[in-house]
Amino acid sequence: MRICLSLDPSRLLRWHLWLAEALAELPGNEVSCVLAAGRRPLPLICRLLLELERLVYGFRGNGAIDPVEAALRCLPSPPADQVDVVIDLSGAESLPAGRRVLTPVFNGAPGEIGVVAAWVDHQDLLVDLHDTARPLRPWTARPASGDREVLAARLDSALSCAVPLILKALCEETGTAAAVIPGPRTAVPSFGALSAFARATGTVASKAIGLLDVLARGGRMWGIGWRFEESASLLDKGEAAFRVLTGNADSYLADPFPFPHQGQDFIFVEQYLYSKNRGCIAVVTVNRDGTAGASRIVVEEPHHLSYPFVFKHDGQIWMIPESGAARNVSLYRAVEFPYRWTREGYLMEGIEAYDTTPLWHAGGFWFFVSPRLWRSTSWDVLSLYRAESLTGSWTPHAANPVLLDARLSRPAGAVIRHGGRTLRPVQDCARGYGGAVTFCQIDALGASEFAQTPVGRIWAGALGCHTYNRRSGLEVIDLFGHIRGLREVTTSYRLLVPDAPVSGPRGQSLSWPVSSGLATRSQAVERKIPRLRRAGRARPFSGTE
Repeated sequence: MRICLSLDPSRLLRWHLWLAEALAELPGNEVSCVLAAGRRPLPLICRLLLELERLVYGFRGNGAIDPVEAALRCLPSPPADQVDVVIDLSGAESLPAGRRVLTPVFNGAPGEIGVVAAWVDHQDLLVDLHDTARPLRPWTARPASGDREVLAARLDSALSCAVPLILKALCEETGTAAAVIPGPRTAVPSFGALSAFARATGTVASKAIGLLDVLARGGRMWGIGWRFEESASLLDKGEAAFRVLTGNADSYLADPFPFPHQGQDFIFVEQYLYSKNRGCIAVVTVNRDGTAGASRIVVEEPHHLSYPFVFKHDGQIWMIPESGAARNVSLYRAVEFPYRWTREGYLMEGIEAYDTTPLWHAGGFWFFVSPRLWRSTSWDVLSLYRAESLTGSWTPHAANPVLLDARLSRPAGAVIRHGGRTLRPVQDCARGYGGAVTFCQIDALGASEFAQTPVGRIWAGALGCHTYNRRSGLEVIDLFGHIRGLREVTTSYRLLVPDAPVSGPRGQSLSWPVSSGLATRSQAVERKIPRLRRAGRARPFSGTE
């Protein structure tokens, strides 16, 4: 496939290079570049604000918006005749001749300025990829943001998400395209330098206030909630009270996974140690009389660990914790449950994967994984893999990443059966990490298809929540906020109503916008998408270490 990037010579940016490199790595692609005649540089105030953030927050470069002019100018010129695809990153009026044109639009505006305008106006991020091969149905992604208040973080998130969206669109079978229709030519959004400066200074002030809050009140932190009830879950009752368990002054607890063994109930958790600036895996013993023991660390590595997915298979007890910081997916086996574990090997290496969630389905294991791609957050991407056995080689799904949506991608616990449906808890990170847990019904799961529909949502009031699990009557969640000193929290579960905003007074069903795009419902295509750059390589089980 002959692909030409149309670039603005005043904006030759790192995310353009990420895209060019990823395209060039796909077999059969020839990538070229043309520089547009006109120039539409980012406003001076944007560049000044980015430099200010570098000074205040200590950013060290390698961001999506950094200039990389020399590397992009080294790309070859397009051939004299028509190319297969033109990717319009310049907004130029005149583009090279191509049978298909892809134009990314950020919050309704072409180019990075759309992300800046969304940041000034406190808007959620939305990426639309206009495609002349399907002019009535743009491809859509909803990026998360590592810090909604920081402009560089929002740019990194949106632009990192645009790259896999473009790659996904290119691998879709579109048939023969009709006559090329010009891409969108929306007006460039305008905003005053004063409003942008006020936004930046307000951010710095709010972070200073947040620091004072930490010093005065202990700040917001994670803790876990737990309850026993054999007959009805939170999803059945609609509302339930959870006992709250927090860490001590040196740590917090999150990501609870219950596991019963020989008549005793355990909760495995991430215990984050402030002194080491990383998480470990710990276990808490809980009793049906409402008492709980102290947390005890059972797995510790030089890197961060969390999300201890514990399960039984082939007569052994296994754990797959999140170890994205080490760029691998590790498998641990219980030697003396629950306190002694050994790492048996790596299920995957070279991938920064988060919250791996296995599911036994149709005679094999499916693994739900949230990878971090380029400078994305890992909160808005979902990829699927399949293996014939737990320690077998992972095969990537034909349409990876199957979702690009901060509301519906990252796993939030084990897949459950409820009311005759298969439900997948997911983290809603649209407004920030740990916002809430949404339950999605899995409608289709196969080698070339995946579809899900949001059906319900856990509501914890002013507190955040990003994990839900239930096993043998022991139900657990985690909570984020000012929870130190709390002994009990009441949490509700509400059904979602399609085609309406997520809102509503207490006691009423909530609502959810359901669309046919990538963001909410994903139907995979028959053609396999090659793995993205930096996504790692699946490999056979590596054996005992």
